[in-house]
Amino acid sequence: MQRMMQIGAVMATLTTATAVSAAEHEILILPDAYFPSILYIDDGDTVKFTNLTGSEHNIIAKNSSWTIGPIADQASFTMVMEQGTQTTFYDADAVSEEDGSFLVEGRMSFGEAPLD
Repeated sequence: MQRMMQIGAVMATLTTATAVSAAEHEILILPDAYFPSILYIDDGDTVKFTNLTGSEHNIIAKNSSWTIGPIADQASFTMVMEQGTQTTFYDADAVSEEDGSFLVEGRMSFGEAPLD
């Protein structure tokens, strides 16, 4: 019984430590860019996309594994990022008329942020 209590206490500590260490980040949706253009994150971090463009926007992952939107002007959408989630994303509403490519790209990275 005591062993089960010890395991429960360890699990509670690990769960609490994971929840406490998760950070909150924000990506601003601008008319022709995202700010920051690359965001460094860790597994379990929360990312809030905030639209500052004056019109609705839809964001789509490079591999189409996730989409968010429409996000109204001055509104936000929040998601939790897990290791393995596609981290390159585009503005689905900013597409080239010439070749159909996305004009606005953003990135998140589970890697270490550069020191520069």
